[in-house]
Amino acid sequence: MWNKLQELSHHPTAVFLKKLIGDPVQLYAVFLVTTVMHYYHSDMAWLYTVIAVFVSWLMMRFYDFVASHGWLGSLTYLIYLFAGLQTVGLLTTWGQQSYPISFLVWFLTPQGVVAFSGWYTVSIYLLMLGFLTSSVYYFSKIRYRMSMQFLIMLIPLSLYAKEGIQMPAVLVIILLASYFLLMIYCRQIHNQAEIRYLPSFHGSMSIAVYVLLFSIAAAIVPKPTITADREFIENAMSYSSWSDVLMNAISMFTDSTDNTVGTSNNARTVYYASSSEPLRLRTQTYSYYLENDSWNVIRDYDYPDKEISAGALTYKPQELLQAILDAGSLDTDFAETYQLSEFIGTALPEQETRTLSLYTLYPMQVLPSPTRTSAPVFPSRSILQISETDTFRGSNINGWSQVQYYPDSYALYRDVCPILKKLSGSEYLSLLQEAQGILQDTSPEQAGLLAQAQQECSEAYAYLQTAHAQDFQSEVITRLAEQITDGLTSDFDKAMAIEDYFLNEGFVYDQSYQKARGENAETFLTQSKTGVCYEYATAMVMLCRSIGLPARYVQGYNMSEMYDRNIQGYQTNFVIKVRDAHAFPEVYISGYGWCSFEPTVPSMEDTSNQEAENRNVMRWGFVLLGFAVIAGLVYIYLPQIRESLFRKRILKLTPSESAAAVFRHMCQLMHLPSSTTVNELAGRSSVFCPESTLFDQINILLYGQPENLTSQQLALLYQNWHDCRVKYLKEQAEKRRQQAKAKRKKSKNA
Repeated sequence: MWNKLQELSHHPTAVFLKKLIGDPVQLYAVFLVTTVMHYYHSDMAWLYTVIAVFVSWLMMRFYDFVASHGWLGSLTYLIYLFAGLQTVGLLTTWGQQSYPISFLVWFLTPQGVVAFSGWYTVSIYLLMLGFLTSSVYYFSKIRYRMSMQFLIMLIPLSLYAKEGIQMPAVLVIILLASYFLLMIYCRQIHNQAEIRYLPSFHGSMSIAVYVLLFSIAAAIVPKPTITADREFIENAMSYSSWSDVLMNAISMFTDSTDNTVGTSNNARTVYYASSSEPLRLRTQTYSYYLENDSWNVIRDYDYPDKEISAGALTYKPQELLQAILDAGSLDTDFAETYQLSEFIGTALPEQETRTLSLYTLYPMQVLPSPTRTSAPVFPSRSILQISETDTFRGSNINGWSQVQYYPDSYALYRDVCPILKKLSGSEYLSLLQEAQGILQDTSPEQAGLLAQAQQECSEAYAYLQTAHAQDFQSEVITRLAEQITDGLTSDFDKAMAIEDYFLNEGFVYDQSYQKARGENAETFLTQSKTGVCYEYATAMVMLCRSIGLPARYVQGYNMSEMYDRNIQGYQTNFVIKVRDAHAFPEVYISGYGWCSFEPTVPSMEDTSNQEAENRNVMRWGFVLLGFAVIAGLVYIYLPQIRESLFRKRILKLTPSESAAAVFRHMCQLMHLPSSTTVNELAGRSSVFCPESTLFDQINILLYGQPENLTSQQLALLYQNWHDCRVKYLKEQAEKRRQQAKAKRKKSKNA
């Protein structure tokens, strides 16, 4: 079998492949580039790998030239380095023209929170290809430093680590296997002067078998699922305030957003918080949706343009509902007209004012806040501005800040929800006007509150008209929204029905889902039904707007991770990290005002990504094991199969042809060159087969003497020779085992 494989290794195709990918130094560099590009552009990592194979081969030949030509090589390398940097600079300039942030900010920012950039990705590819190939070449063929090779291997690993995501374990195994091969190869290059390494086919095959077994063991052996506190690592990798400068740049650089929201696994801490409940926190609103699946702002509406005052930022929904009920108690016709009679005299539960405390280590420009933020807001050493949508920004938000708010969960209270279910947007403005007139004389304070709610309602519907006029229009979404809300009249019932639709219709939350070009909210609702918070929030906003409910798309954070720690005298109980970035809708509800909803369905995965990846790797490990078992069986039984086929074949030949075939076959089995004579073969065989009849007959048949032997008779003579050889080999193997056993026993007794 080995001889056959050795023959195949001399085939022109095998020779070409050996020249192209037979250098362990080159393979190690290629796999390093593959792991890096899988991080930046996983969909096309295979293409980057194929290109890297050919380009790295050329680069290795170039480095050979540089290493062997002294000052000329050094000068050539400087020219090559200058040309490469100029090319990368040109590509990044082109990328800057079509991308809203600089290449440096894009490079240092976790890829989960930035959009894909083709020009920037190609620039990264060229930089990594040049840097990694030259570094690997230098520390293997110029200076033998395997410790440096290990540090180089940490470069792609650190890219995944900084975002808290896993490199696919298959890539890890391949990378480690190539590192192992590189160690062997470097030892061969840089051995001592008195030791000479003579490469051989059998030696190469032994290394290949060892690496295969190593890969199988690494894949199949169960890996522990580790849950580690990454806070120290993430904060250490934040590079102090520079990292926050980057994150602020990302949050401020564009008037649009896409479906990268909710796909990051970066565990870097953004805020510490103290709150009585988990919260959805808003940082930015976007007003109109485009067919290309992106949201854009109405700058006069979504961006802060005025300084906040010390007064209240919003009314309390409980007080609004109480004012409406009080108007009904004073005017029974009003109560009957709007179907509120059954609620007259109801004691509404108290809607308490709650406080959210936020702490950030470094200056930030965004202050996250709940939907219905009340007064006052206490930012540390910063002047805040507020937008029409009540989002806050400041120039130097640092340390502790406090936000007071009214919890949205109040809308679900047992005594509150039935009242909201009676209020319809089509009648709500009239209701507020009539209630204001009823209370104008008896309760001026409540009348003022109703006037404030009336103004907010008018602004909400005006906003709906402005935003919806620029939205992507879809009859499919409109028909679906009408179907979902068929028979419902109140704003609250419609919003709740749309929120529940995603949970009841088989929608799936999947961070790894890659949207095809052209997919948008319409295809999400009707075809894929798979996505992250971006898709769910977008879809609910579009469904609400299509049936006349004012709604807006909000980005911020989902604050739910518990974290008990005392920071500067304040006790925190939540932590907000980059991976908590979240998108959700806000809908204007008659009788309540703007209210946040959560249409995003929970992940149905019952194991972590690490466990799922481990199972996937184990499957590949079993595939490799199956391949190894088949290869082992072939290795064991192929000689017997070939021997059986050979004996059948020689029976079909003439005696002289059979003699020639038997002679060649015997030489191959004895590992003798083709120049071996029959007498030499007989001499080599005498130790296990002293009978010379077979060789005499071969001599007669090979040299044209009259044939006095049939092919069948020759086959029997050859079979006897083969059986004697096999018996002799077994005896010799047993003899060696006995000698080794005796030697071990003697050594033990000594």
